[in-house]
Amino acid sequence: MKIITPDQIEHVAWQGNLEPQRALEFKGGMEAAKVTIADPETWPVEAAMQAEIGKTWTPPSGDKRYTLARLAFTLHPPQESRTRYTEATLSAFLRPVSGSAAVIAHDLYPQRITAPGNKGKFSVGLEATLKFTEAVEIGGPKLGYEIEFQKDLPVVQAFGLGESDPYWRFAHHNKNPLLGCTSVYLVIAAPQGIDSVQIGIELVAALETRFGPIRLGLPEHAQNYVMRRITV
Repeated sequence: MKIITPDQIEHVAWQGNLEPQRALEFKGGMEAAKVTIADPETWPVEAAMQAEIGKTWTPPSGDKRYTLARLAFTLHPPQESRTRYTEATLSAFLRPVSGSAAVIAHDLYPQRITAPGNKGKFSVGLEATLKFTEAVEIGGPKLGYEIEFQKDLPVVQAFGLGESDPYWRFAHHNKNPLLGCTSVYLVIAAPQGIDSVQIGIELVAALETRFGPIRLGLPEHAQNYVMRRITV
């Protein structure tokens, strides 16, 4: 089954300006950092694996339920031409709707990109182990999902694999500035008996301005818009 990663956000969870994480004042005023955060998109894992890989497919763990999810955000161009994003961190907080059992990130994509590659389309696969693979080849291992990206991803490092609070830290690169829409994927693993999960999203960005560096995050009123319940 193929998923095409859009190059713009189709379903908006929240859009607005980030706010300073601490009180900062500049003689020339505060630089606005407009962002858009997408609603999480999810796809069932078991049905896709059974259909694409075959009836012999078994999940990595029999006591967990899995789902594939996509998170996305857009960094809009700053108002000042001399201002640029130097860093952005997208975080996901995974919690059961009820109870205290741990919901974790079974796998994350991307995990590490140290330099921008060639522009253009490329694909990533989700293998029978529910791990992402970048080697998508004709005649290769059967995949439950093939995920197509439309453009090169920015420099990024993922953290929190196997944990409940995974996050991706993106960095500026002269050949691939931090601007526009970026999407990431994760496989969510929840204990059997839990069929829905709360996923919260946080976005923090650092900017270099003519007044110096500033660090911005979501305003408090945005929290209600970036908390979603998803089915696993």
